[in-house]
Amino acid sequence: MPVLHRSSKPIERIDARISAPKRRNSDIYGRSTHGSLDAKMPAIRKARRSDIRAMAESAAAAFMDEELWGKVMHPHRKEYPGDFVLGFERKILRNWHHPRRRFLVGLDRHSGKVVGFAEWERQGILDDPVAPSWVQYLDIGQAMNKATEYFVEGVSYLRPNRAADPTKTHILDETFPLIAHYWCGHRSQNWCLQLLAVHPDFQGHGLGAELVQWGVDAADEESICASVVSAEEKEGFYNRFGFAEVGKANVGSLKDNGINGGAIMFRERRCPETNAQDKRGEV
Repeated sequence: MPVLHRSSKPIERIDARISAPKRRNSDIYGRSTHGSLDAKMPAIRKARRSDIRAMAESAAAAFMDEELWGKVMHPHRKEYPGDFVLGFERKILRNWHHPRRRFLVGLDRHSGKVVGFAEWERQGILDDPVAPSWVQYLDIGQAMNKATEYFVEGVSYLRPNRAADPTKTHILDETFPLIAHYWCGHRSQNWCLQLLAVHPDFQGHGLGAELVQWGVDAADEESICASVVSAEEKEGFYNRFGFAEVGKANVGSLKDNGINGGAIMFRERRCPETNAQDKRGEV
């Protein structure tokens, strides 16, 4: 996605919703959540450092047969499944200290096990003054993130990922400049879903919906857009949250490698009046 800039509002206020996500009387599919059903619904919380391995395992299972992360970027994943997991561990760790990214994990309510996660990024340009402490936090976070990036790069050099095709390591970085124009104007202010993964054994139970809904709520709270680049055949899932396709990301190197997915989708910003009406309409 485009180069990140400082946002107009502190993120701590939005972070408060991670540990206590807002509940509705009906979910994204319109199903009632009253009574016993609510107790069976999956939960989300802020990710912890100790969750990274489980997050990576969920991602590896979810993307095992996916066209980009699986077939193109990691063609030897079935020969080296441990390295496939390791690749996701390194990816998560690389952005762990990024001051503008938020990692959420999804839990199986019965076991408490981490079975999925989402990585959201707040993108945008500074509009309003922010407290010096927030600016200082950004600077410290960026320094920590850069140090972590160097560490991961060094480890990757010493211990290459055998599941990966080294010529495809930067395939996404090569593509982003070709599609960055979609994140301009009012869309430059957005919460971008960088990655969503739910272990296949736990898909279809609403966990992915909760992880997506967190970012949608964050965007609505700030009256800004939400964005995602959809995997192949996942567009309908994001349509349920109000996302609409505005372009394609399967250009350049992605097109050359036969990627079919890559719908660029935006959920347009909602004005405060619209958000208030939506909340009043909840039963």
